[in-house]
Amino acid sequence: MRIGWSATHGEFLIEDHYYFSRLREYAELEGIRIIQESSFYRLERYDTIVFNYPERAFRIREAGRIRGWLRKGKTVVFTSYYSNIDRVSEIINRVLDRIGSSIRVRYDAVRDETHNMGDPMFPVGTWKGREVVMPCTSSVTGGTSFVDSDDLSLAAFEELNAGKIVVIGTCVFWDNFSIDCLSNRDFSISLLSGNL
Repeated sequence: MRIGWSATHGEFLIEDHYYFSRLREYAELEGIRIIQESSFYRLERYDTIVFNYPERAFRIREAGRIRGWLRKGKTVVFTSYYSNIDRVSEIINRVLDRIGSSIRVRYDAVRDETHNMGDPMFPVGTWKGREVVMPCTSSVTGGTSFVDSDDLSLAAFEELNAGKIVVIGTCVFWDNFSIDCLSNRDFSISLLSGNL
């Protein structure tokens, strides 16, 4: 299985050894090859496309292209961060609006004073009955939630056309610090495999 990891809109890059070497290693152990792609149009080659914290706005025609990918049955993943840092949540929401998705990233910062990984900004959420840490996350609305913290959704997906949109309120749940915490490794591999 090959995943297209975007390097087209100022994202955090899979080839950044300091942040994502463990994700890449664990994925490869599961037969998943993550390929960093610097051409937006070549992302169409992949069945799953990841935009991990896109800092540059998408053009209208790029949103149209994403809509076309969904019609072809592809999965498109967007990850954000808390408090609309770098306007990333706003950038993602604009794309979601243009492709007709009901999901939105809120501009909040989820804090959990009791159920966290040593810091209220590192809330512990539930995924398939298992715990995952979601550091510095926003909440999301719309779609079908698949990671929850109390009554907040931290990740949601939506079937759109023949494909699937996945939106996660944080981009660092699968970085080298978090991936070995709780069930984050399994969650990350499951996400890349399309098993939400």
